[in-house]
Amino acid sequence: MKKLQNIKIGGFLLVIGLILISCVHDDDFSVPEINMEEPNVHVNTDIATVKAMYGGFEPALIDGGNAVELYLEAYVISSDEAGNIYKQLYIQDAPENPSAGMVISTNATDLYTKYGPGQKIYFRVDGLYIGEYMGLPSIGILDGGEIGRMHDQDFDARIYRSLEKANLVPTVISLAEVSDVSKLATLVKFEEVQFHEDFLGDYYGNPDNTLSVNRTVEDCDGRTVILRNSGYANFKNNRLPEGNGTLTALLSVFNTTPQLYIRDTDDVHMNGERCESGGGDPIPGDALELPFFENFEEQTAGVGEILDISGWTNVNVNGGERLWEIREFSWNKYAQTSAFNSDEDPYEVWLVTPGLYLPSGSSPTLTFETKDGYYNGEALSVKISSDFDEDVTVATWTDLEAIISEGNTGGYGEDFIPSGDIDLSDFAGEVVYIAFRYLGSTNGVTTTYQIDTISVVE
Repeated sequence: MKKLQNIKIGGFLLVIGLILISCVHDDDFSVPEINMEEPNVHVNTDIATVKAMYGGFEPALIDGGNAVELYLEAYVISSDEAGNIYKQLYIQDAPENPSAGMVISTNATDLYTKYGPGQKIYFRVDGLYIGEYMGLPSIGILDGGEIGRMHDQDFDARIYRSLEKANLVPTVISLAEVSDVSKLATLVKFEEVQFHEDFLGDYYGNPDNTLSVNRTVEDCDGRTVILRNSGYANFKNNRLPEGNGTLTALLSVFNTTPQLYIRDTDDVHMNGERCESGGGDPIPGDALELPFFENFEEQTAGVGEILDISGWTNVNVNGGERLWEIREFSWNKYAQTSAFNSDEDPYEVWLVTPGLYLPSGSSPTLTFETKDGYYNGEALSVKISSDFDEDVTVATWTDLEAIISEGNTGGYGEDFIPSGDIDLSDFAGEVVYIAFRYLGSTNGVTTTYQIDTISVVE
């Protein structure tokens, strides 16, 4: 009888326990919902149609008309897991033999956890803008006349995962085809290629800093293309393979210069015997190869956040504590400084790029953007030197003519002002340094200047 009582009591407690568990809604005990149904969306456009809305000038608004929601379907081909791709989702319209590809620009990170390579997605595009970012077909928000990153919440609300995850088959092309714009933002594969002999024994990146680097890939006919590697990639300390073989990559561009991005080192298989090619152009010392680009988006921003990027020089020649800082407004980061309340007379700070090698016979061009605030006089100039070595006061500097923002006396301008194309061909064959010099005074010129989107291309 006692045994029967124990069984009854135990059964009663079990039932009570199950009831209590079923009533728990606290997040700590919830199980993530798993999507077991195909999203119910009406696909009524595609990548090619959306890209065609861009006329080649200003980014174009994607208008569904009459509040119609526009959805496209696509396949993810990128991955940010290794850190070489950042806040971008590369998509193409088919897992094999795609006809079009583009990049979704977003502030969302760790995209690989939901949208890995091969994942089919549905993406709502109405209300966004289509255009190019440094020549790469991109979709996002309008930010100062350019394609900018959409907020991660907006991105999450627009994208749906299909139950389908396809096996991606990269399109085999030759290095002679890297300028084919129809293949931009698609997954491609090169055969019988190798890293240029100047990089044998080198690493994918710079082990000592977080600067992005270029590594030249060549074929057996001497044709070359740039492989661009982020200084934040988890494989940057891996040595480059020294053999010949295949390379799978995302086909990208910087202005008009083709370049490649790998997702991780699994995209590189170069174990065969090298061929003689003789392609490429050796880079002197620790200088960076063109194209060079810096938009400060990977830096930490805020009041008092000193700009501290490996390879750059940020110096106050009078020994003051104030320097160029990284600031952010409307999800855009930039370099900023001002003599206002600096208690320095004069207030002189320099921001100098790393050494950049301008290839012999090339016609390199410098561009950047500026914005001024509370303007009360000119304080910013841009200069170039080929003998700079840590001390800006003893280097030989040549002034460069550029368009610099001015005249916003009551606050800041709405848009950054392009500098125009600045010809650097007189320095071809040399390693050069570009400097942005601010010269003002706490009791004189205190104009605030912001600098963004610095690039040097051939």
